[in-house]
Amino acid sequence: MFKPKNNRIAALIMALTLMVVMQVPVLACSGLELTSKEGDPYWFRTCDMDNTYNVFGEKGSYIEASYLVSYPAGQPIEFTTGAVTPEHTIIGMSFSDSVSMLDGINDAGLVGGLLFLNEGTETPDEDIPEGFETLAAMEGITWFLAQCKDVDEVIELANRTCMQALYVDGIPGSDLSATLHFTFIDAAGKSVVLETGDPEQPGRFVIFDSIGVMTNSPTYDIQMENLKAYIGAAPELRSQNIPALNMKGQEIEGISGGTDRTFPASNAAYDRFTRLAVLRYLCDEGNAIPNEEMLSKGNGIFACINVPEDNGKGTYYYDWLTETGDVEGAAPCYTQYTVCYDIARRTLAIRPYDTLLWTTLSIEDADPAAKAAYPILRGEEGGTISALEVNSTSREPVPAPATTPAAAESSNVNLVLAVICGVLAVAVIILAILFVRKKKA
Repeated sequence: MFKPKNNRIAALIMALTLMVVMQVPVLACSGLELTSKEGDPYWFRTCDMDNTYNVFGEKGSYIEASYLVSYPAGQPIEFTTGAVTPEHTIIGMSFSDSVSMLDGINDAGLVGGLLFLNEGTETPDEDIPEGFETLAAMEGITWFLAQCKDVDEVIELANRTCMQALYVDGIPGSDLSATLHFTFIDAAGKSVVLETGDPEQPGRFVIFDSIGVMTNSPTYDIQMENLKAYIGAAPELRSQNIPALNMKGQEIEGISGGTDRTFPASNAAYDRFTRLAVLRYLCDEGNAIPNEEMLSKGNGIFACINVPEDNGKGTYYYDWLTETGDVEGAAPCYTQYTVCYDIARRTLAIRPYDTLLWTTLSIEDADPAAKAAYPILRGEEGGTISALEVNSTSREPVPAPATTPAAAESSNVNLVLAVICGVLAVAVIILAILFVRKKKA
């Protein structure tokens, strides 16, 4: 029989083993806020992951299919840390069949999205200050949108909240890390970034006024320093006598003296951040685009950071490049969907990776009585179609491709093999511990 101490050792070994055999979701994404010619705010984002967490439940994904979802105001939501009765109706993109949302908008016009941040931390139980609320990292978007009407309220709530890596039902691996950060944009166009990347304050939010651009690691302040270095070293900007970029009331002044830097082309998060910031500046923060053209032209800007399916090169962070130009230390993600939030009209339009068809949903469509799910449609033709038009005769929606028997069998085999390897690894380590203890005895 194991003594309690040995039980704790075994539990620790099992947890470490699971961390090896079960990957943590890596959301290598990008976000961009634009304000139209008419003055209406919009927010675009891509969601990039690998097939382990294919959000549509395809290609052997570990999770169930995600869907568009709505939560009505006044109906309690059962979060991991306790029930919350939302003050606002929410619509958005679920993550698997769970309370977690990848992005969404509420009836006050507040939009939020979560993205991967490798530096994200969590607050240990013993360090949670009295009077603070705790938040499961993966549930952050649903949680904030349910309770806040604008960015000011997001900041107020964030300042009394601690983030933790807690297991969220429906998302394997969600309890292994809190490597996420959030961005929020309200109906007035104000936007912020919330990060828990300060190791001196684990799990506590650091808040940045956003220039309307968001990607992944490194932390937002370092992203901004990298952008300033580019501005100060870009021959294209210098030739036009542009020493600084002005966006959302912030002047981002270039740092001079560095080696000339051309417009970055890689899919590393810091290069995507710089690309989107410069493109946002060049389109006058969106002011050159009328409302009726925002979906197409805004998506056109985003086309420069869409990553093709199964590219194998990684999108969120590059540790280094080899002499042959191969990527090392990066997640092999691809753009699984792109979404546009029309904040003024409280409407979203989402397009999966394998279709030109945009599925739309608005706050007005939301079921007022209970949580509801809505399909994300596929189609061979482009254009838009409401999520409510499942039986539309004007455009036949194509259902999501089903997992083939071979793919399902392969997925099951891989999962079984991973579990067997994990169990064997645990058994070997435990036997080694017992052998050492016996030898000492």
